Amino acid sequence: MKRWIAVLLAAVLVCALAACGSKKPNNTNNNNNNSSSSSSAAPTTAPQPTESPDKEVVFGDMKITLPKEFVDNKALIPSDSDIKCYYTNMQEELAFAALNEEKSDFAKTKVQSLDDYLEVQHANSKGSVTSEIKEDNGLKYFDYEAEGTNGTIYKYFSTAFESDDYYWFVQFYTSKEQYSKYESKFLQWSRTVTEA
Repeated sequence: MKRWIAVLLAAVLVCALAACGSKKPNNTNNNNNNSSSSSSAAPTTAPQPTESPDKEVVFGDMKITLPKEFVDNKALIPSDSDIKCYYTNMQEELAFAALNEEKSDFAKTKVQSLDDYLEVQHANSKGSVTSEIKEDNGLKYFDYEAEGTNGTIYKYFSTAFESDDYYWFVQFYTSKEQYSKYESKFLQWSRTVTEA
């Protein structure tokens, strides 16, 4: 339960950041500068899913490939948290978080497999609008909704992976309104998770 609270704390932090960063900045490029610099202004229309070069992010004994716009924001997470990786894309209001739990911690519980672990995480998400566990080409996941501190409803894409010693609970999230636009991306990015 402590680990679940840590994930929710991360969500609260993202909500707070989203509230602070929800204003789209005006064109920050110098209007007199017509050069093709690598910096770009925030779009004035709804952001589109990222289609840029990717980067590999290592977290513990796992790794994932994310678009380069995701920035490490682990410093926002309390040092005693079980969250091992926390990346955000503030322009598109997306977040990625991963926490791990030692398999040995579950030795005397009903959790004896990755499917069991995902079932426990799913059960802990009850009370919010939660889907049943879905499967897409072998990847099992579920989604749920939770209200942020700023009143925004966020929707979480949640899945799990395992390494030799750990179960990893992995989440992507964004506002409920944007979720359908990014669900296929969350699936795509989740498929890149492998052992480091």
